[in-house]
Amino acid sequence: MSELDKVRTGKGGLGRVIVMRLAPGCDLLKALQENTEKENIRAGVVLSGVASLSQVTLRNVRLFPEAFPIADRQRIYTPKKEPLELLSLSGNISRRDGNIHIHCHVTISSGLDDGRAYGGHLIEGCLIFSTGEVVIAEIIGLDMKRSADPETKTIELYLEP
Repeated sequence: MSELDKVRTGKGGLGRVIVMRLAPGCDLLKALQENTEKENIRAGVVLSGVASLSQVTLRNVRLFPEAFPIADRQRIYTPKKEPLELLSLSGNISRRDGNIHIHCHVTISSGLDDGRAYGGHLIEGCLIFSTGEVVIAEIIGLDMKRSADPETKTIELYLEP
């Protein structure tokens, strides 16, 4: 089996580019969800994100399960409540049962000690300290949906022209 047989692809074009400035206290994920809904973006890509943060919880896989799906017992949640910098934010915007679904990963650095960097899946509770700046681009001509995948037994990305 070729790698091409394992890859889902879809083609579309770029539509509007939305630039957001997030004020102190904003929850990064909630702000992305609400603004994406307000702009009626059905599919998109997160181009960039930078911010100062007061806290974050990162979600990562700790252990591979013997069989899919990956459950919370195989994940680790790492809370950080200290001066932080959002170094990068990347991901996509799709729909799940008609609702917005934001799938993003973050890289952050600690303002304490040695500037250590951390990364993981963006979940609620990533709070802006002084400012946040996010740029997203709408994808047009491609329907991006989250649906149950029979192999991984979880919600995965499906693309429809």
